[in-house]
Amino acid sequence: MKIPEECKAILSDKKIALSGKRTTTLYLLNPKERRVEKIVVDGCAITEGKRCDWLVRLNDPISKEEVFVELKGSSVYEAVDQLRTTIKRLSTDRAKLPKRSFIVFNRNPMTGTDTQKYALEFRKKFNSELKLVKDKQAVPL
Repeated sequence: MKIPEECKAILSDKKIALSGKRTTTLYLLNPKERRVEKIVVDGCAITEGKRCDWLVRLNDPISKEEVFVELKGSSVYEAVDQLRTTIKRLSTDRAKLPKRSFIVFNRNPMTGTDTQKYALEFRKKFNSELKLVKDKQAVPL
């Protein structure tokens, strides 16, 4: 699927904030100031159906990777669905290209066994780590 240019921004900031309207925020730490492509998915790259909020693409000599982010208050099960659908629609290579998928939450109602089950599914189907992180966490790129 071709992503419209107005949905993309090229950044090389040391700290990249991914936030939503009235939801949570994830900070991507970029100490080497790598060039990244930050894509607004919800309402721009995908306007209908299930979709996550952000996609960040790394494509440089250090690594090629996609980072999918869903910002949630607490509906973590719904977030898993949104990430699944977005990876299927927007990933450059959904089986081989390394990915990380983040669900950012205020309250986590998901049990540990569910988290493990989904993490295994994402690894097998999408070559993606699945991580649940608390609101306002900072993670390295």
